[in-house]
Amino acid sequence: MPKVKFKLPTIKREAEIMTSFCKPRKTGWDKSGVVYRNHPELGEMLKDKKSDDYYKYVHKYSSSFIKKNRKKLEKLVIKYQIQWDKINDEYLEVLSKHFETDYPTDRKIIIAYVSIVPIFPRFLDSWSFNVSSKNPDSMISIAMHEIVHFLYFKKWMEVFPKTKRRELDNPYLIWRLSELLAPIILNHNKDIEKISKHEHGHYSVFQKVKIGKKTMIKHFEDIYKKHLKSGKSFEEFLKVSWTETKKHKKIIGDI
Repeated sequence: MPKVKFKLPTIKREAEIMTSFCKPRKTGWDKSGVVYRNHPELGEMLKDKKSDDYYKYVHKYSSSFIKKNRKKLEKLVIKYQIQWDKINDEYLEVLSKHFETDYPTDRKIIIAYVSIVPIFPRFLDSWSFNVSSKNPDSMISIAMHEIVHFLYFKKWMEVFPKTKRRELDNPYLIWRLSELLAPIILNHNKDIEKISKHEHGHYSVFQKVKIGKKTMIKHFEDIYKKHLKSGKSFEEFLKVSWTETKKHKKIIGDI
């Protein structure tokens, strides 16, 4: 069973990720407002600057911010590690059984970066992700959500081996389905609820979308709940969910 290891990222890594969220995105999923609400001084610093020049200013800001808050951040790493270690083995085992796949033998460690970036991406190729340094109460739910993606996509590639790597990220339909299903699984799987009860939220853009008379979230929740009652394989659930996603790809793909 892999272990989740919490650590501080390098300033370079923080600046690169923060810059990526400050710049306008071709996908239309603009998160710059979230960054500037959490780091208003950075927003002022970047005002009237060209986006190509953002990185040097973000790096300067990140370096200063981390230097001022290093002791607090180092204490959070220790605190988070103690909290997570209490559920690591049980949670990862439940996911493995539910997704009906084992962890890769070369993945002994999953890295959780305690980050000043207020958005929490996951990195499938390195099995690493960010958690919040500003809101400690959110750490468990963020970590649970991001870890779902690693094993979920391992299973996905076993079921749909012709999937291209790029399709596992935004803005592709396969990525959208994964982000839709992760909170549904976390909110409705009783074995996961026994480990840690948290309400796992959806992207706000998902919440108002409807398929017929139901919200899109409720539509797929009902499919998942039906799967749980059926006792059928998770592979079968993925196939049903993917068929349903393609059926409504105009709605889901336009979000």
